[in-house]
Amino acid sequence: MKISNLLSRPSDKLKNCHNNSLLFISLLMICGAIIYYFYALNWIGVVLTIIFSVGIFIALQALYNKHGADSSEDLTLAERIDTTNKKPYLQKYYLLSLYVASYLGAGAMLISSRSDRALITPWAIIPTDFFWLYALTSLFLVFILIKKDLSNTTKLVLLSAHYFISLGVAIIVYKISYGYDPFIHEATMRLIDTKGFVLPKPPYYLGEYSLIIVLHKISGLTIAGLNKILVPILVAIFLPTALYKFLKSWLAENIESAKKISHNNIFLIILFLLSLTFSPFILSTPQNLSYLFLILTILSGLSSSRPAATWILALATTALHPLAGLPALTFAAVVSLTSAKNILSQQWQKIIKSGIFLFSSLALPLTLFFAAGRDNKLAGSQNIFSSFKPWLINTSSAGREDFLSNFVYFFANNYPLFIILLGLATVLYYYFYNRQQTNNLTKYQENASNIIKIIIPSLLIAYLLSKQINFNDLINYEQSDYASRLPIIIIIFLLPFWLMAGYNLIKKIRQSERAIQIICLIFGLGLLNVALYSSYPRFDKYWNSHGYSTSQNDIEAVKSVARDTDMPYIVLANQQVSAAALKELGFDHYHDSSAGAIYFYPIPTGGPLYQYYLDMVYKAPDQKTMTEAMAFAGVERGYLIVNKYWYQSDRIIAAARLTAQEWWDINNEVYIFKY
Repeated sequence: MKISNLLSRPSDKLKNCHNNSLLFISLLMICGAIIYYFYALNWIGVVLTIIFSVGIFIALQALYNKHGADSSEDLTLAERIDTTNKKPYLQKYYLLSLYVASYLGAGAMLISSRSDRALITPWAIIPTDFFWLYALTSLFLVFILIKKDLSNTTKLVLLSAHYFISLGVAIIVYKISYGYDPFIHEATMRLIDTKGFVLPKPPYYLGEYSLIIVLHKISGLTIAGLNKILVPILVAIFLPTALYKFLKSWLAENIESAKKISHNNIFLIILFLLSLTFSPFILSTPQNLSYLFLILTILSGLSSSRPAATWILALATTALHPLAGLPALTFAAVVSLTSAKNILSQQWQKIIKSGIFLFSSLALPLTLFFAAGRDNKLAGSQNIFSSFKPWLINTSSAGREDFLSNFVYFFANNYPLFIILLGLATVLYYYFYNRQQTNNLTKYQENASNIIKIIIPSLLIAYLLSKQINFNDLINYEQSDYASRLPIIIIIFLLPFWLMAGYNLIKKIRQSERAIQIICLIFGLGLLNVALYSSYPRFDKYWNSHGYSTSQNDIEAVKSVARDTDMPYIVLANQQVSAAALKELGFDHYHDSSAGAIYFYPIPTGGPLYQYYLDMVYKAPDQKTMTEAMAFAGVERGYLIVNKYWYQSDRIIAAARLTAQEWWDINNEVYIFKY
């Protein structure tokens, strides 16, 4: 193995840029996480992070320059051939012009819909014509991808652009931010930026924190802006090219003649991969970024003969989040074992595989168990059965009078079941196909087989064990959030098999009659639109995502309360108002209570203050409950904030007016009661 081959061949500029950028970002996250954990991320820490990252990168580059001529990684015949036909300019680029025009139109429609209101869904303010324009843009892209007179680089750039507009709806439409977790991470990073560190230092999230802090300090871009755009932009930049490299390498290993490889079919499967939905990548959090790097780790391990590249990506994944990092490390170990099989006896290989299986089965449940704290309680056997409930078929329909919505929600409601059935069918086909040539498996095929034999079964065991763990700091309906991420990780490990199956499916469709091709194209474009719609929160006749976004009115309410008093105080409010407090006031407001230090807004949702808030809005907003909350926090001033959209808000507001010393509102949307 040559470490130099981690870097790209200079003859392939796109591959060169992709590999080097990905390698350097991974090194920034790894070095930054280590330096932050053992020191800090002040200016000295940032400089050290950059120095170590650049130093390692240059060392790898030097090794490449020294041994580059010996590289065994050759371009395929299809890549060597210049397929560009010399056609008139307009004939060659008219489709590209149509795509750019429709793309800009869709982007302009999103920008014109930007809002700082409290929204359940972005679709509430985006015109429905956007879906027609998105479908038209996708159609133009399909025609571009099957053309032979445009370069592969151009097609990959267009795919990245299409990924971005698909993933970027929320970051464009929501002026403030979407979700709840990004506010917590943003406030944490602002504190790190100011003080250099936050205590206690958790051994997770540090990869994203390091990357954003370094980019912020050297570029001057705001932490809020970087935190908002990070995941969608990195997915759009790196994922299409990584998918292309994987499929190209895999097909070159499994097809005798490079002439038989259709790059256009590869591009089509990359586009229609979006039809599987992409909700984890519309929001920037360390967990979501770790999903991306887990995918990149798997694709690297299945398409590269260099385990070192896989290990670097796996370490970067671990620096982001252990829930994805531990499976990534497990997979990297499997890849290394395959590379070393010629120097290990069969007995040692079996022992090591057993150890990897045991580690993969127990590492995540044990990590969650210790993270839950000493007082955590096991959920019991009932959670084992509830673990399978999301995967059972849901026969409920959206509404009998609406065939189209019934069709959409039949797929949406049964998405987990369809995913697992598709995964099982693909895995079984792959397993039995390769079983016939067990003695002639390539390294890529053997690593893929080990995913089936080791990784996926062990992660299923880890999922069942993790479902037994309760987290005391989380409210009941959030208890399963951590364990519920493991099926996503299992789905990610199934991704390579879907890509291979998808390539063969598209190949057969393109070889079929024109009528069948047209029907499949219409169906595929429909699935892209269904995935776009269902990947974001929804509020329609058939579905209510419930959660509202943080609005400008929430921020003004937080500011208004802060201006109202110089005394220590608490505020009982919902999650989104608490998120606004984190954004505006940070973590510098804690009170000493009988349960230890508590934040002056109800964070976390499993804490006592949030329970007091629930008592105020669901029982009665009386002085007695607020007095108990103030006594618990050791303060003499308390506020209740009620959003107009809250369930039975009119009743709550009317009752609170009678018990509060004073009250006022923000634009008739947010009501503040002073006690």
